[in-house]
Amino acid sequence: MRLAVFGATGPTGVEVVQQALAQGHDVTALVRDPDKMVGLVPNKELKIEKINFSSADTVEPHLQDKDVVLSCLGSKTWPWSVTLYTDSMEVIVTAMRKNNVKRLVCVTSWFTEDDPSNPPSFMMRWIVKPLFLGRIMYNMAQMEQYLQGCEDINFTAVRPPGLRMGPVTDMEFRTEEGPQVCDRDDVRGMCRADVARFMLSTMTSEDWVRKCVAVIAVPKK
Repeated sequence: MRLAVFGATGPTGVEVVQQALAQGHDVTALVRDPDKMVGLVPNKELKIEKINFSSADTVEPHLQDKDVVLSCLGSKTWPWSVTLYTDSMEVIVTAMRKNNVKRLVCVTSWFTEDDPSNPPSFMMRWIVKPLFLGRIMYNMAQMEQYLQGCEDINFTAVRPPGLRMGPVTDMEFRTEEGPQVCDRDDVRGMCRADVARFMLSTMTSEDWVRKCVAVIAVPKK
């Protein structure tokens, strides 16, 4: 498949690019700094294109003839409001429409929505979200809501828990259409390599089309 990857120089994006290449996909990394991408993934099969994110018109040429768009764009924690997720997704979706590209896979997070029947932990509700990640998660939620209103885009928003570095594993995925996965055997985080593995697995699956899916990787029993 012909893939376009946004956020390819980030830690999750690098994993997506490397695993997609290993699976034999035709991968184009759309980045602001091509030299950085070359240093992260020195693979001659990887196509690297410098992108100007100022408008859909500047992004549109990079999505020609693509089958799937993957977004691993992420924001740092800021003391002011975050709009990266919605701003970038509006540009991406508009460019996809101009090229008649329908399939999109992106990353958000656990707990972007509130569900009284499936609440977050005390730590997440009263410390992590208010003090550290609240603005980011709020904008992620806005992006998910925007995608849910895009009836012509077959999106999957992948919601992992706290992310860590580490090699890809063969652990099994547990999923839930909701803010978190309750059945997780006390596993609390997920390595970015397994997030990438799950993202790529959704590209040809009908299970999570036009849905937000919480996921975690747990040891096989």
